[in-house]
Amino acid sequence: MQASLKSSEGCFQLKARTTTIGRHEGSDIVLQSAGVADHHAALQFAAWDNSFILQDFNSLHGTFVNGCQVQNAAVKVRSGDILRFGKGGPSFQLVVGDQVRWDGVLSPREVSCVPHPPLQKRPMSACVRSVATAIPLDAFSRTSAVRTAAEQRQEFGGIVQLENETFAMDVVFLVCIGFFEQYRVNGEVPSVSAAGEQQMVPVICPQGEKLLQVEKEIGHLSGLETESKQKDATIRNLQDEIAAMAKTLAQAAARNEVELTQKLLTFDRELAAKTEAIKALKEQISSLQKGSSQVFSHSLYERDLEIGRLQKESEKLKRDHALTAGLVSSLQREIVGKEQKIEQLQQDVEKMKKANREKDNQLAIVSAKCSRIKEEMKRELGEQEVIACRNRIKELECDLERLQGEVQKYCAEQESIRNQLAEKAKVSIQL
Repeated sequence: MQASLKSSEGCFQLKARTTTIGRHEGSDIVLQSAGVADHHAALQFAAWDNSFILQDFNSLHGTFVNGCQVQNAAVKVRSGDILRFGKGGPSFQLVVGDQVRWDGVLSPREVSCVPHPPLQKRPMSACVRSVATAIPLDAFSRTSAVRTAAEQRQEFGGIVQLENETFAMDVVFLVCIGFFEQYRVNGEVPSVSAAGEQQMVPVICPQGEKLLQVEKEIGHLSGLETESKQKDATIRNLQDEIAAMAKTLAQAAARNEVELTQKLLTFDRELAAKTEAIKALKEQISSLQKGSSQVFSHSLYERDLEIGRLQKESEKLKRDHALTAGLVSSLQREIVGKEQKIEQLQQDVEKMKKANREKDNQLAIVSAKCSRIKEEMKRELGEQEVIACRNRIKELECDLERLQGEVQKYCAEQESIRNQLAEKAKVSIQL
């Protein structure tokens, strides 16, 4: 069925099944007005009565239907309803099928149609139970042309809270659609007695528990995935820090090595020069032994002082070299510790990935079990209908036998009455 949302700003064509509305670019209808959330709401086509279901995704300001606020709830909308997404957004009119040519002005619905009231919020754990108990099949019997807001509240009382990737909402919609498509015959939904509804609730509740378990598993997997991403980011940061430290260490080591090499070369040159000076001094001493003893002693004292000073400078250079070597060793030990920590984090990441794979397998098993439970539920419902029909046939057969006995009894009484009348007639003739 063709449908569209029309406003003074333009016209938006709706999808065949589900149309998402929000600020996010991935939405089917993108609205940039104030008060519209990234994933604000969705319009889903209900094939069993040719209407649309508006689902609000727990937005901040909610969605307004004919002036009534709908937040974190599902409500039925029809052609001519005025929709407004957010608190200050533009108004849209829902146009379904071959409507009169639109002139660009929103017109309110007829007086006979009552605005849909907002639905009561419910927690996520009651979503499936609300589908089983808050949507009676009798509410879908088409005994009148116009439905009141109270009937619409009974038809779609289930509330679906948006979780990671809107999984729970899709499951509940599929359950609702599959449930009503199963009982649709020639466009009509047969009514079910109160006893049938009471028998249906225990069948759907275990499925709700399974769905809640699946939602918990999905939440747990989302937490594990977030933790894994955080650890990956930590590993990348540590790798960047180690690369920077290694670069700094290499630069420092190269710089220190160049400086030490230059100092050692300078020391070697000075030592060679001093050695040559000592040799020259020795030659002078040997040549001056013939000279004055006082001049010789004074020159020897000055040379001894110079030698002591040079020895002190050599020891200082050796100490500086030892300190530099210790610093290099400490930095190398820190690098080894960082590498061990990185290996441990990588092992933790592998463990988390393995756990995620196991959870994925468990999720697949749970999904298969849910599918099998749905098939068993359908088969059991069919068997219950067959048993009920058989019991009804037996009751009708018993009623038929009872009626046949009464007919035979009435025939016998009528025959006896006829005989009595015949005898009375004979007696009257004889008299």
